[in-house]
Amino acid sequence: MDLCLQKNRSSDMQDMNPSVHWAQHQWVPPVLLPARRIYDFEIMYVYSGEMRVHFPLSNDTDTYLPGDLLFLHAAMPHRIETRAADRTHLLGIHFDFFDDFEISPELFVDVDERNVRNDRFCRPPLDSEGNNLFARRYASVPEDIVRLMEKVCEEFTQEKPGFGAACKGGMLLIATALSRLLPIPARTVPQAYQDAFKELTEEIARALHFPWTSDIMANRLNVSPDYFIRLFKKHYGTTPGQYVSRLRHQEAKRCLRESDLKIEQIGLLIGYEDLHHFSHAFKRWQGVSPREYRKMSSLL
Repeated sequence: MDLCLQKNRSSDMQDMNPSVHWAQHQWVPPVLLPARRIYDFEIMYVYSGEMRVHFPLSNDTDTYLPGDLLFLHAAMPHRIETRAADRTHLLGIHFDFFDDFEISPELFVDVDERNVRNDRFCRPPLDSEGNNLFARRYASVPEDIVRLMEKVCEEFTQEKPGFGAACKGGMLLIATALSRLLPIPARTVPQAYQDAFKELTEEIARALHFPWTSDIMANRLNVSPDYFIRLFKKHYGTTPGQYVSRLRHQEAKRCLRESDLKIEQIGLLIGYEDLHHFSHAFKRWQGVSPREYRKMSSLL
């Protein structure tokens, strides 16, 4: 047996030693990106908008809606398209499983097809039969996986003492959680409701200050609130209230990091007229107050 293949076949969850190469939130306008391959792996979570990914080897195109997660394997050709009317909010993490890749001035995660380094493609963990453990799409991933991804992104960005170990631990938990999920569950929500949900979630992302109650959202789809909540949870894997709260949390963090707006103004932008209520909600989400979060971000 080829030594490399033998080595790959023995690589399982017990041997994983992941390292993170890049982690970032992105707000991407509608765009069709060039085809590419990567040397490492990438997971990409969709908060809002829509992303389509074409896989030329199988001639498949997968659609990723809010709540879905894309898992890109090393060396897999793909082409990404974002299709939201405004911007698609993504959280991406580039990583390896066995600490076998390092970014350098001569080598980045994207493959230069004019100078391919076949020896640098990262190896995946495999099951006992030599099969990949991870699918390329997971629909409506659980909230705990999203929180872990956000924590890894924060650790990688802030580079506090011990951040490498924190990122490693976070990726181990993410990989374990994903390995326990059933990949690509069938969407049982009718297409008409999928289209309506897409329009609704884009409207929510544009107007986070609006009081998005279940009654108001259900009225957009012309269904009862109880039926709307069941449909929404079936489609996104979370309740409407949790979904809106997650978007507000992300926008609050972005404003605190990237703007000079007063904390009261940020609260108003995402629907909190009272500073106390905003601060309390933010601390519940993040574990620190808005003021403390801004101070930590300014130290980067």
